[in-house]
Amino acid sequence: MKDLKRYGGWALITGAAVGLGRAFARAVASEGVDCVLVGLDGERLSELAGELRAQSHVSARSLELDLSSEGFLSRLRAVTDDIPIGMLINNAGIACGGSIATRDPERLERTVKLNCLAPVMLTRAYLPAMLERAQGALIFVSSLQGFISSPFEATYCASKAFGLHFGESVWGEFRGSPLDVITVCPAGMKTDFFKAEGFSKEDCDRMWRVSSSPEAIARLALRKLGRKPIAAPFVTRAVGSLGRIFPRRWVTSISHRVTRSLVRIERL
Repeated sequence: MKDLKRYGGWALITGAAVGLGRAFARAVASEGVDCVLVGLDGERLSELAGELRAQSHVSARSLELDLSSEGFLSRLRAVTDDIPIGMLINNAGIACGGSIATRDPERLERTVKLNCLAPVMLTRAYLPAMLERAQGALIFVSSLQGFISSPFEATYCASKAFGLHFGESVWGEFRGSPLDVITVCPAGMKTDFFKAEGFSKEDCDRMWRVSSSPEAIARLALRKLGRKPIAAPFVTRAVGSLGRIFPRRWVTSISHRVTRSLVRIERL
């Protein structure tokens, strides 16, 4: 892993209250990097900020903020305009699993705003200062589902494909510059993500058996940062290759069957 302090500023981590965002915060703080923690659970963010100050001896700020809300960027800039942001970790995201014919339209809209629009606007907001200082890092969180089409996860799948291509395109745009960019694509993580999406305990247990820990994914992303455009565990690389080997309609049919085997049909 590179010396993360070389990026010359604080790490801004979205979705930091739980799961992968929390793992990223602990990992970068352990390297001596100050953190701005953004998420929906103010109490958990404050708790994490206190933990980072006590255990890693860094400065930490927390902000309870919905990145899909109107005017979110102005509220965030008010908390960060007096400090340099050296790392932007675009981690916040949600899903909207189930048939597209029956999903809540407001939930679908929020999924697209949070997973697609927010990373674009955050990148545009903080990238110019990184370029001016000639140092900085951008991390985008996509998914295995960014590589394949997945029935019953249409909006989430499409949003993660957007994130994958956006992150890789930004990497290509600034390749060879002092800016490091990477997109991390977990196949699944042992977090509360599945529970929050309404999966039963049995479904969560099945998904967890094929998932990585958020700490492992955070370490993977930080280890590959500055070396590769994409960081992905073996399962993601293996499944992602199917689309290059087999017709996409076959891959989509396989994804359909896998989804139904992992999750109760009545939920879909």
